[in-house]
Amino acid sequence: MRDIARKTIKGRKAGFIGAFLAVLLASVLVTSLGVLVESGIRGGLPPQRYAGADVVVSGVQALPVAEDTDIALPERVRLPADVVDAVADVPGVAEAAGDVNVPVGVVADGAVAELSRPVVGHGWSAAALAPFTVDGGDGPRRDDEVALDADLASSLGVAAGDHVELAVGGVASGYTVSGLVSRPGDARESAVFLTDERAGELAGSGGRWDAVVVVADGGVSAGELAGRIADAVPDVRTHTGDARGHVEFLDIGQARGELTVMAMSLAGTTVLIAMFVVAGTLALSIQQRRREFALLRAVGATRGQVRRLVGAEVMLLAVTAAVLGALPGYLVAAGLGRAFAGTGLLPADFQLAMSPLPGFAAIVLCLVTARLAGWVAARRPARLNPVEALGESAVEERRLGAGRVGAGALLVVLGLAVSGVPMLVPGMVGVAAAAGGALLLAIGVALLGPRVLGAAAGLLAAPIRRLSPVHGYLATANMRANSRRLAAAVTPIVLAVAVVSVQLFSQSTLAAAAGRQTVDGVVADHVITGRDGGVGGAVTDELRRELGDDATVTPVVHSQVIVRYTELGDPAQESFAAQGLDPAGLHRTLDLEVRDGDLGDLRDGTVALSRNASATFGASIGDTVEIVLGDGTAIEPTVVAVYGRGLGFGDVTLPHDELAAHTTTGLDTWVLVGGGDPGTVAQVAAEHPGLAAGTGSDLSAAGSSERSAESSSSLVAILALLAYLAVSVVNTLVMATAERTREFALLRLAGAARRHVLAMMRVEAAVIVAVSVVVGLLVALPPLVGVSIGLTESPLPSISPAGFGGIVLATALLGFLAIGVPARAALRLRPVDAIGLRE
Repeated sequence: MRDIARKTIKGRKAGFIGAFLAVLLASVLVTSLGVLVESGIRGGLPPQRYAGADVVVSGVQALPVAEDTDIALPERVRLPADVVDAVADVPGVAEAAGDVNVPVGVVADGAVAELSRPVVGHGWSAAALAPFTVDGGDGPRRDDEVALDADLASSLGVAAGDHVELAVGGVASGYTVSGLVSRPGDARESAVFLTDERAGELAGSGGRWDAVVVVADGGVSAGELAGRIADAVPDVRTHTGDARGHVEFLDIGQARGELTVMAMSLAGTTVLIAMFVVAGTLALSIQQRRREFALLRAVGATRGQVRRLVGAEVMLLAVTAAVLGALPGYLVAAGLGRAFAGTGLLPADFQLAMSPLPGFAAIVLCLVTARLAGWVAARRPARLNPVEALGESAVEERRLGAGRVGAGALLVVLGLAVSGVPMLVPGMVGVAAAAGGALLLAIGVALLGPRVLGAAAGLLAAPIRRLSPVHGYLATANMRANSRRLAAAVTPIVLAVAVVSVQLFSQSTLAAAAGRQTVDGVVADHVITGRDGGVGGAVTDELRRELGDDATVTPVVHSQVIVRYTELGDPAQESFAAQGLDPAGLHRTLDLEVRDGDLGDLRDGTVALSRNASATFGASIGDTVEIVLGDGTAIEPTVVAVYGRGLGFGDVTLPHDELAAHTTTGLDTWVLVGGGDPGTVAQVAAEHPGLAAGTGSDLSAAGSSERSAESSSSLVAILALLAYLAVSVVNTLVMATAERTREFALLRLAGAARRHVLAMMRVEAAVIVAVSVVVGLLVALPPLVGVSIGLTESPLPSISPAGFGGIVLATALLGFLAIGVPARAALRLRPVDAIGLRE
């Protein structure tokens, strides 16, 4: 049977190309997403400052989740002051030193200098264990001394003994350059070294350490020493090799967490769609050979032999295609990594993890899917009676099986039902359910495709015939007679339109609502923002002193928190945006649109929630919520208010000092000022390097820019899927059109000219494009309405005309090219030659 299958494929290369491409591209796509998932788990950047340490000790920088991926904590989890001594006492440790990091700005001519690399301050103790050498002078001995990276000193034009000014949160201080240090190789950051006490003071660490760097005694391996430290010192994590870089660069760990969530979310949908497309393409390929299978049945082939033949053909084709597709998948993953870096999701120097595992997994998935698809597609030709076989092959059977119709109808009903969940279940549970409804509706419509296309052809028949009597009649008659074939071509277009619409317009709905809430919510007259890192608490104190009681000064700090709650009876935990603020005089600076309770009651041990968060957690006024702050500290505050503008300002609002104490820098994101003299506000901002005074519209613009970056990341995430769907659209349309060479020849022998056949195909293409766009948008509309209700309480999603026009234009371009090009190629043959071609 395998030899027959091999000869069949060899003799019918053109008929198998479409199925081969579907499997190959599925392998490419699944491999690339597998690389991204693996990179989220163990990708990153090798250490630089920590390269001289054998082991790096850190806090537990992730929240453990049972039977799921751990959630990365967004703020630095610091170690207690005495942990350095505890690590130094472990047998095998030669040296141990604590390290603390603080982003700083270098002040030149009263402003923060524009430098090619960010500048980070550190304590001098850790420099001794890092790959730095002192080129001139010495390390800092007093709090007003600093040692500079030699490259940074060169760019600033300073040397040992000169003076520099460094600013943190807009608060500048002068220092004497005690010495210059250098290190081999390139670095992503410029380093400045202060005394340990001064670095800790600027970082707001309170005597705690970001990490402990350790050098092992001779003869003790890094792995062995890491194990000893982990056993001897509780509540720490030890890192060796490239994992040391995850501790050195906090943004790498955060990027890994975001990449893992996005890649795994996309991978689930993508794998399902890719496998569905593979199955549909293989089914179309097998369906086009119905005459061949009819002949086999007529000459005595049994049902089992037909099934085994199809299975052997499918596996031979799938093995080759899946293996060949795995290698390009790694190249696609590299391209996606660069695209994510361009949107800001990943640091530009983030290194993807490349191992054979994603390619192997993609090959296995493609083979399993192809085999199942071949088994399903072979059932109909295999179960025909030999006497009926040739008759079945002549005319396509229009009747759909009861099981297929029932499954399609059930999925459509389920899709509509889950799209309406936000009307009954508010919060993110309802929104997630509504978004998932698109896939159910799309698959349901795909199963009912022949009936949908037949009904559309019936509705369009009369107007098409009026516009084009002859060509319209032929096109609509063809569509009704060959609805199965055309349904296979329409399905990828419907999937593409639905997926793009839901992704694109969900983002635009969210962005539009968040922008409106930000504009309406900021009622302050002035806004102070920091260019690098934020605004220091000293600036807020100065504003309050200078403006007096005539103004309200509201510092706002932002972070991410993880909330533990119950979802449909099961424990869940998810990250949410949080803000910390002082409620005193809040009515003059910020209007969160309080729905219930009173923000004036906000104090330590309390929390205010957005409407969506309250519904998601099932928490109302007086209830407690289990929250894990950004640095891993767990609290259980009581809900005192529920507000409506969570999209613009965050779903969780905590007291300012409580949240700020658990952020990495302790700096404020904004300072809102209600009332007061504008000149005084502007003067205070001008006196602090890196700060700027503006209005609420500036915050709206900044928020819009940030949401645009997030939206770009989401669009890049589905770019590979959309490209795959586009190729699948072209692939299936070309297969469906190329099969009709004999049909075109028969029309021409009956008197139709070449231009008549092309005109008929243009009408068919127009109908296919129109039906696909309309059905795709109808599939996307219920989920979009549900998402809009869940997020904004309005059933009207924000649909951009440019996005809608782009979808229609891209669909039309793909459809007309994929149908027109193979039709013209088929018509190059003389009718008398084409009519004799085999199937």
